[in-house]
Amino acid sequence: MLFDTHIHLNQFSDEEIKQILQQSNLQGVLAVATDLASCEKLLCLKEQYSNLYIAAGFHPEQALPLQNEIEKLFDFIAKNHHKLTACGEVGLPHYLKRENPALDYQPYIDLLERFIVASKRYDLPLNLHIVYEDTEIALELLARHQIQKAHFHWFKASNETLEKLLLTPYFVSLTPDILANPKTQKVAQTFPLERLLIETDAPWQHEGFKPVEITQQLVAIIQKLAEIKQLPEKVVAEQISQNTYSFYLTK
Repeated sequence: MLFDTHIHLNQFSDEEIKQILQQSNLQGVLAVATDLASCEKLLCLKEQYSNLYIAAGFHPEQALPLQNEIEKLFDFIAKNHHKLTACGEVGLPHYLKRENPALDYQPYIDLLERFIVASKRYDLPLNLHIVYEDTEIALELLARHQIQKAHFHWFKASNETLEKLLLTPYFVSLTPDILANPKTQKVAQTFPLERLLIETDAPWQHEGFKPVEITQQLVAIIQKLAEIKQLPEKVVAEQISQNTYSFYLTK
């Protein structure tokens, strides 16, 4: 069975959401939020679909909201934590800072730390938007709060940073980017199969796939991962399924 561990489901139309969640062999998806409005939309959708798991968070690659909006978001998490599977998407604005080198990082770091504290309080895994040198900041925060379950989605970093993350218990996930991108292939080679998850980051457009083709994308990742690891596809699929279950679906 297949499970997408990072998808922006609320960005699809209602008809597309239905089409996605009714795909055969799709055990479930973890729909991540980008702000308070998406948190609320995902909570409504969860009541309609048994194979929909949701996370609450704030995507860091955007301007920070006003303080009262931040407080409303944390109130939402406090009120609905028992309906959540994870805290995410949360992290740091690497790409935003590339565009604007003068961006003040500290408020984003402070917000990430609040999410980390909330995730620990409510026993929720973290679904993280952390890449490259931001990994150093994230690892320090995760260690400070003794976090056990952190998932670095669509992870990319230098070899040195990969090695640092390897020394932790944390997981990374692969997208269909693995089919052609040497950086993602390097992550797949470096990390043990037991610490890998798969995702689409849909509706991100991956070459050769329609955004709604979730199972096709997940199967393609497994096929390429099996090739890289030189293992049978069945072995890889079963281990990925086991990883997902132990990380997200058990307390």
